[in-house]
Amino acid sequence: MDEGRLTRARRRSVWQTAAAIGAVLLLAGGLMFALTVREQSRTLDAQLRQVLVQAEDVDDPPPGQYLARWPAGGSGPAEVTPAASPELVRVLGDAAGRRDGRFEADAGDDHPVRVLVDRRGDGSRWAVAADLRPLGDERRRLAGALLLAELAGLAGALVAATLLARRAVAPLATALTLQRRFVADASHELRTPLTVLHTRAQLLARRARRRPAAELADDLDRLVADTRVLGEVVEDLLVSAAAEQQPLPETVVDLAELARAVVASMAPYAAQRQVELSVGADPTAPVRGAATALRRALTALVDNAVGHVPPGGSVRVSVTRDDGRVLARVADDGVGLDPADADRLFARFAHGEGGAGRRFGLGLALVQHVASAHRGTVEVAGAPGDGATFTLVLPAA
Repeated sequence: MDEGRLTRARRRSVWQTAAAIGAVLLLAGGLMFALTVREQSRTLDAQLRQVLVQAEDVDDPPPGQYLARWPAGGSGPAEVTPAASPELVRVLGDAAGRRDGRFEADAGDDHPVRVLVDRRGDGSRWAVAADLRPLGDERRRLAGALLLAELAGLAGALVAATLLARRAVAPLATALTLQRRFVADASHELRTPLTVLHTRAQLLARRARRRPAAELADDLDRLVADTRVLGEVVEDLLVSAAAEQQPLPETVVDLAELARAVVASMAPYAAQRQVELSVGADPTAPVRGAATALRRALTALVDNAVGHVPPGGSVRVSVTRDDGRVLARVADDGVGLDPADADRLFARFAHGEGGAGRRFGLGLALVQHVASAHRGTVEVAGAPGDGATFTLVLPAA
């Protein structure tokens, strides 16, 4: 439904833009044609006036033109160019009874002519008639050329309008895709924790009616843990969406300090799973970016590692500077990973084998999005049964 609306909006934009450009081209072409016709008419009038001024007799006017002369006082017949047809002689004869100036007439057989009448200083009157058919042919050629130009311009306008409409609608399509992805991510990731939370709350409500409040402490602790997991999922979703759309901040973040803070916050969770969690970092490791997004990425890597280490195992977080880069490594000695899974490690909602953490899924997809947004990469190494190492590589500030 939304794609259909976007398609209709794009088509409507194409036709509206093309119609607007076509109207402008039509207006410009019409104005050009009118100005050209007006200039042609003025040029012809100037030529006729020059002929009347320079003519000494009626025998040899310029090609396509014919002369007539009446003696001073209007006595005697008019002298007319011998090559004039009877219809032209008639038209030139009618000019004797007209005032000085210009008029147009039909010399028969669709033969329009323009006649200019003037009086000389010696009292004689002269008239010159010009064949308008060459001028009409020239105007038709001009109209045809302008029509072809209009059609070519309209075709170009359609192409340009299509490209502009695609570029204009593309952000809307991208926003729609991101919106759908976010909704899909939210529904997928929130379904399980919400179900667990709802079930635990129901059980807790039932037990509260039959047991003393002091005996409900463990159930309340688990309920709090479930709400923490739910909050982390929501935060992952928001950070993932922001990493795809928001520009990279210019804030300087100490990734070493951030890693120590993440390990400190995840230590109780690791201790609960009987996993040794340690950190070793350079004194400082500055990068440019968003502290919140980087913290969630490191948290996702630590959560992923702790969840795939059996009791008694260890997870080591290290942050070092190397040749203009900052490397944040999270290494574990847990179940490891199959190199064949490397291509789908960061696919949304894919699931690995073994462990309680999210070796695949939104957590690692979030890490990849954050790395890309910070002009960095994520490297993976490991083998089945031999642990895994995830390295977040970022440009140093």
